[in-house]
Amino acid sequence: MIVRGKPSTRRTALVLAGSITMITAPVHSEGTLGLGEVLIAIDMVPKLIMEIDAELGNAQLKPENVTCIGARHGNHWAYLGGARAAPYECTIGKRTLRIEADRIYLGARGRVLGDLDKADPKQARTFRESNFRWTWTP
Repeated sequence: MIVRGKPSTRRTALVLAGSITMITAPVHSEGTLGLGEVLIAIDMVPKLIMEIDAELGNAQLKPENVTCIGARHGNHWAYLGGARAAPYECTIGKRTLRIEADRIYLGARGRVLGDLDKADPKQARTFRESNFRWTWTP
């Protein structure tokens, strides 16, 4: 974006452009987590765990040597701020694994609050992921 004019006009235009970007940006950000944490999240998906184990063997790596990226719950989640969730992305050797999942939020005493669009961030105490889908590249 090139803005010409007086310095105050340029500053106002840049602030306005930054504000529009913030308004249209996704509500989640990313954060790092260890592959071990991802393995815990996917513990009910033995086929995926076997694929990860095989790729670790091919790359001669251990889970503790692999860092992944996951979606990060923002601080507006009263009990979940900072918690990581799918999608997860892990680079193991020369290959990258991307894992997607459905997520349901639970409130006090396990009451189902719904998915990301329906759950109240002030009431959600935990979440469950299911229906894992994954792709490897290259």
